[in-house]
Amino acid sequence: MYLLHKIDVWSEKHHPLWLDFFRVLLGTVLVWQALYFIANRSAIVQIVDQYGFGFYTMTAAHAVIGIHLVGGVLIFFGLLTRFAAAIQLPVLLCNIIFIVIPNGFMSLRSETELTVIISALVMLFLFEGSGHYSLDSYLKSQEK
Repeated sequence: MYLLHKIDVWSEKHHPLWLDFFRVLLGTVLVWQALYFIANRSAIVQIVDQYGFGFYTMTAAHAVIGIHLVGGVLIFFGLLTRFAAAIQLPVLLCNIIFIVIPNGFMSLRSETELTVIISALVMLFLFEGSGHYSLDSYLKSQEK
């Protein structure tokens, strides 16, 4: 717990304001991806079904949608940003392992670049936290 507190204090002192723009952008992209999967539910079900989830295919597909939607909204507003980034990691890792790598990095429609950029931003905000313009910062200032 002490290490996490030290990381939090350091990131508050060294957090550039332009990173808040990227946090909002990341949240927007994650919510957009969830809405795309909701609108094209058959696409996400087809992707998940090819990996042998069997009966749990719909559960896994809805879990991906829910994680992107809830995590994206939390990241967008800067509320529990580290937690929201942490729950995104397994989904993004599975995307890289099961979709990007088997299809190749240069294949059409693999969205490799987007996946890598989103994964890098999620890792960044896992360590950096919410930033100055966020609900976390606002709630901390109201606490004092």
